[in-house]
Amino acid sequence: MKLSRLSGALTVVLTAGLITTVAYAEGMFSKLPIVEGAAYCALYAGDGTTCVENVPAGPTAITGNERFPADTKLPKGQNPQSVLFPPAVLGAGPTQYSEPLTGATVTVAAVTRQVIVNPAGTIAALTLQMPAASGLVDGQRFGFCSTQVITALTITDGSGATVQNKATAEIVPTATGAAACQQWIYVASKTSWYRVQ
Repeated sequence: MKLSRLSGALTVVLTAGLITTVAYAEGMFSKLPIVEGAAYCALYAGDGTTCVENVPAGPTAITGNERFPADTKLPKGQNPQSVLFPPAVLGAGPTQYSEPLTGATVTVAAVTRQVIVNPAGTIAALTLQMPAASGLVDGQRFGFCSTQVITALTITDGSGATVQNKATAEIVPTATGAAACQQWIYVASKTSWYRVQ
């Protein structure tokens, strides 16, 4: 009898601890604006209809400068145990969109995940200026897409970061009209972008 009561009490304590931990984790971020989200009420009065704590609308898009918290789980309590990292580490980031004319240069920001160019029609020449290595992170992904034919595409290396296997033109499939795209992954130890698509 004593053993079953002790077991039951232990289950209640463990369950309560788990619920408290989950509630705490959800509470850490529960009152933040949501990217592309509208303003919302975070806390209602006792009547259930009167809002006493508003959260403003979130930004319309990510900038790539955000930071996400994470635990490193380094052994034996080595520091740092917690870190912040940018979206680029997860292969995420903002999209740059432009409608360039022939002869234009599209300058890529270091935090950009994707560049989409949508010219009015075929363009003879376009230059894509890549970012400097100082703003890049290992494993960062970068994609370039064009909705129209680009006869001569010049991809210029950023300072200290070489682009391997550069595209020299964009040929849009006429049957489907789909954009032509390439993708690279940045390897910091080699200071190079390696083409994977």
